[in-house]
Amino acid sequence: MALAAGMASVAHAGAMASATTPSINDYVATQGDHANWILPAKNYDNDRYVDLSAITPSNVGQLKPAWTFKIDDNGPIEATPIIWHGIAYITSAHDHVYAIDVKTGKLKWQFSDDPHVISFAANRGVALLDGKVYLATLDGKLIALDAETGKVVFSKLLVSDPSNSFYTMAPMPYKDPRTGKAVLILGVSDGDWGGIGNIAAYDPKNGNELWQWDAVPKPGQPGHKTWSGDSWKRGGGAIWTMMAIDPKTDMLYANTGNPQPDFNGPVRKGSNLYTDSLVALNISGAKPRLVWYHQFIAHDTHDWDPVMPPVLFNGKVGGKTMPLVADGDKAGNFWLLNSHTGALVNHLAVSMQYNQKSEPSLKGNIACPNTNGGVEYNGGTYDPQTNMIYLPSSNECGFWRATKSVVYIAGQFYLGGAFPKFVGPNTGQLNAIDVDTGVFAWRHPEKLPMAGGALATASGLVFTGLENGDFAAFDAKSGKQLWSYDTGSPIIAPPVAFTEGGTEYVAVASGPAGNQQLPNMPKDNKGTMLTMFALTK
Repeated sequence: MALAAGMASVAHAGAMASATTPSINDYVATQGDHANWILPAKNYDNDRYVDLSAITPSNVGQLKPAWTFKIDDNGPIEATPIIWHGIAYITSAHDHVYAIDVKTGKLKWQFSDDPHVISFAANRGVALLDGKVYLATLDGKLIALDAETGKVVFSKLLVSDPSNSFYTMAPMPYKDPRTGKAVLILGVSDGDWGGIGNIAAYDPKNGNELWQWDAVPKPGQPGHKTWSGDSWKRGGGAIWTMMAIDPKTDMLYANTGNPQPDFNGPVRKGSNLYTDSLVALNISGAKPRLVWYHQFIAHDTHDWDPVMPPVLFNGKVGGKTMPLVADGDKAGNFWLLNSHTGALVNHLAVSMQYNQKSEPSLKGNIACPNTNGGVEYNGGTYDPQTNMIYLPSSNECGFWRATKSVVYIAGQFYLGGAFPKFVGPNTGQLNAIDVDTGVFAWRHPEKLPMAGGALATASGLVFTGLENGDFAAFDAKSGKQLWSYDTGSPIIAPPVAFTEGGTEYVAVASGPAGNQQLPNMPKDNKGTMLTMFALTK
């Protein structure tokens, strides 16, 4: 009897966990699940497209805030709200987690961390699995919270050196092809601090590492000779944002960050693989295997790495359907590659570019875009109905200056110069890129840079946030702005859309501009918040 009762208790606990959070199988079926949003960019493809049509070009003008939740950790917010069974989970800049009732906007629970921040504060979301909320922190930990209460289940330091490595991305649940069990995939952010980026898989039960792939090759590995001397030891290659996965092939697509020191090229002669690259890793075996890589900028000296989540899709190019992956970088480039081979299909400049072949000098020089320009962390969306990529981008320039030498000091920037001083212009645009032709279908200019992500819906709308605080909707075919709402704070976060109780919602977070702050932007704002929108009845 005791054994039977114990087994019943375990079965009940498993059922409760699956009700409180998604199962690992739910993550493969996200595209058809309109009631939830459980991956930061909707699905493993990162396409941020939703097959929802209640909000249309003709009625979007009736969109109003259903509620606004004020986030008490006031700071720049880049997080995607994760939605599951009527609860929205969102993180703040300093790793606080808020569980909010979707219908009422009332707080269910809050977890407040106090991490040691060696970098600029940023957190891009959480993962839900096995009745837990998983948070990767700015001081290199994986924290598991009880999804019902927010209480800590476990907290484990994962990075080998917390003085130069940390996390900004959301953990990524995936089913291990060999065991069928769930794993959490995480990329280390160490750009600008003298570490080496890596991608690793962890056991969600205890945080134990299962495998790891390093973004900078060690001696004897392919690509190592692209680094002079011992420069590879502090080579960079941070993993900042979401990765894409093709579950049919177990291929993982990830962007790697810029080489280090950022602005001092002579210290690290060579092309510096695999920095500033999109890498395709086969993760079906015991260890990841590099299938192909495409380096966008060899020997980058301007911090122009690709940081948007790569977007996987099958699209028409020249009238023929082919497997594609879209990407963008802070140098202001849009890239379209064959996702099976890594071959370049199309390249398009989407931001103002100037003096890009230069390197920062001791006297200093100007180049465009600035480190906060080009295509930023939230990237774009692919609409299969129009066969277009909708991509926000920014026009900024910077004045760079290098130093004669660079010394690594733990816990400090490892730059070989100073971050560039902002030089005008400071504008942006929402780009509609025709995948078939490789050129712009339309471009909508904005007076300020654009760093918020884009979202496309089946009704022919594109939503994106603006740095003046406006959340806006555009006609997907024409680019005409159809609606906007002033949230009161700059938007540098991506929007989501889902249904709850028969109502279609759209949500976005806003807050201080942080590193995106410019001289011509208001310094005052309404603070950090999550705003939920719905049609007025």
